[in-house]
Amino acid sequence: MPPSSPAEPNSDGRQDPPPVPDRPADDAEAEPTDAAEDAAATTLGAVREPQRLHPLTLLLRVGTSLPALVIILLPILRNPGSTENVTSLVLGALYGVFALPAILLQYWRFSYRITPKQIVIQSGVFNRKNRSIPIERVQNIQIERNLVARLFGIAKVKLETAGSTSTEGSLEYVHQDEARKIRQVVRSFQRDAEGSDAAANADAEDAADKDTLLDMPLRRVLLSGAFRFSLLYLAVIFTVLELFNPEALVERVLRARGRMEWVSEIVFSHPALAILATVGAAIILGWLSGIGVHVARYYNFRLWLDGDKLRKRHGLFTVTEGTIPLDKVQALILRTNPFMRAFGWYELKVQTIGLDVEEQGHRVIAPFAGAERILELARQVRSVQLPESFTRVSRLTIRRRFIRYTAVLAALLLPAIYFWPAGWLHLGGVVLPWWGFGLVPFILGWAVLQYRNHMYASGEDGFYIRRGVLSHYLWILPVEKFHVFHATASIFQRRLGLKTLFVDTAGAATFEYPEVIDVPAAEADAQFDTLYRRFRRLYRGRVEAATGAPDTRLAPDERPHLPVDEAPE
Repeated sequence: MPPSSPAEPNSDGRQDPPPVPDRPADDAEAEPTDAAEDAAATTLGAVREPQRLHPLTLLLRVGTSLPALVIILLPILRNPGSTENVTSLVLGALYGVFALPAILLQYWRFSYRITPKQIVIQSGVFNRKNRSIPIERVQNIQIERNLVARLFGIAKVKLETAGSTSTEGSLEYVHQDEARKIRQVVRSFQRDAEGSDAAANADAEDAADKDTLLDMPLRRVLLSGAFRFSLLYLAVIFTVLELFNPEALVERVLRARGRMEWVSEIVFSHPALAILATVGAAIILGWLSGIGVHVARYYNFRLWLDGDKLRKRHGLFTVTEGTIPLDKVQALILRTNPFMRAFGWYELKVQTIGLDVEEQGHRVIAPFAGAERILELARQVRSVQLPESFTRVSRLTIRRRFIRYTAVLAALLLPAIYFWPAGWLHLGGVVLPWWGFGLVPFILGWAVLQYRNHMYASGEDGFYIRRGVLSHYLWILPVEKFHVFHATASIFQRRLGLKTLFVDTAGAATFEYPEVIDVPAAEADAQFDTLYRRFRRLYRGRVEAATGAPDTRLAPDERPHLPVDEAPE
C-alpha cells in the first residue's frame, strides 16, 4: 500500500484532511478521524472524489473555436484553386494538430471536488494549478445558462468569494441538476446543517413564492429599457456605420423602391444635413439596441428572500441565478436619471464585499421600480430612514470645476489650432477648432448642475451622499460598515479652504465611489469627527456585548475575540 499523501493546506493556512484529488476511489480507507465527516458529506451529497465537467463541455468548446477556423480557411473556401492558400492550409493544419488536442487535454486535466472545508479545483496541462476555496469564504454561487446550455440541460457555475474582484472559480459546464446540487451542498456546509436533506431544501427554496420581493413582467422590462441609453452601444453602431459608409447606407434606405425621394433630396442637398441624419439614425438605433440589451439581461426578473440571503434570477438568452448574503452588503445605492426621475422611477443596487466585475462592483437587486417600492426593498436589506434635508457642498466648487474643465478643453483645442493646415475647413474665416470654445457656456452650466446635485447628510444610522448629473446616485452607508475615513485637500482646495470627505467601505468600486467634494474645511473636519465617534461608539458597544470587555488592547492570549461574521475581512 503506498504511503498516504500529505494533507493539503487551505488558503488560510489550515490543514485539510480529505484525500488528494488524484487518489482513486478504491484506494486505502479513510482515516478513522474522518469517518464522521465523510458520513456527513455523503448525507449532503458532497463530492469527495475528483469530478470532471460535463462531456458536452468538449463539444461547446470546439464549437466556440470553429469561427476562428472558418476565418483561417475563408480564402480556400472563396477561391479553392488559388495558389496563395498555402498560409491558410498551414494554419488550418496547426489548428488540427495543436488547438483540438489542447481543448481535449484541458478538459481531461480539469477536476473539482467539494469537502466540508473547501472547494478544490485542479486545472492546467503543463502548468498545474490547485486552487483551494474555503467554504466559509464563498459569498455567491452564480448559475448561468445561456441558450445553448439550456438546450443541452447544462449550466456554468461561478464561485465568488469575499474581497475578490473577479470570479474565484468557474465550472464550465456541469449538468444543471449538479449545479443546483453544488450550490445547496456549499450552503449546507456553511450553515452547518449536517442533518438536512439538500435536495428537499433546494426544491423548497425554488418554490418559495411567498417570499418574492420583486418580479418584472415583460411589459415592465420593456418600459425599463426605454429609459436606458448607453454611449457604448452608440460607439459600436458608429463603428459599424463607418465600415458600411453611413451616407450610402442612409441614401439606400431613403431611396429604397422610390420611396421618400423628396426627403433624400433634402438630406443630401447639404453635407451637414447628411451628417445630422446619420447621427439621428445612430441615436435611435442606439436607443433601440439599449432596450434589446436590457430585455435580454432582465427578462423574467425575479427577486426573493431565502433566509439571510437575497436570490435573483433573470435573463432571456443567458439565465443567471445568484445569491446576495445580507450580512455582506456594505452599502445601498439608489440610481436614477433625469428622465426616470421625472416619472418617479429608480434602480436599487447593493455594494458587497466581493465585486462582480460585470456589474462594476455593484449588484442590481431592483432594476426598475417606483420610489416607495425601492425604499421598501431597501429596508429588506438594511434599516433605512432617509434624512429630511441634505447639505450642499460649497458654491466654490462651481469655480473649481469650471476652471478645471475649461483648462482641459483649451489643452485639447490650442494644439489643434496651432497645427491646423491652411487648406483645411474654415468656418467664417476661422479655423474649425476655434469654434470648440463655444462649449464654454455649456461647461459653466455643467459645473452648476454638478453643484446643485451634490449633497450630503449625516444620521445616527449612517452617512448619505447624493451626486451626479446624467446619473443621479444616492449612497446609503451604514455606520457599522465604515472602514476608513479620509479628509483630504489638494493644493487648490487648500487655497479656497475646502476639503474632500471620503468614507470607505469594503468592496467600493473604482469609478463609482461615495465622496463629498469641496466641503468647507471646518465642516469637513466636524463631519469627520462625528462619523468617527459614531463608528467608535457602535464598535465599542459590540465588542463589550460580544466579549464582556470594554477594551481590546490586551495581550494576544488574553484578547477577546469577536464572532467570525462580525469581523471585517
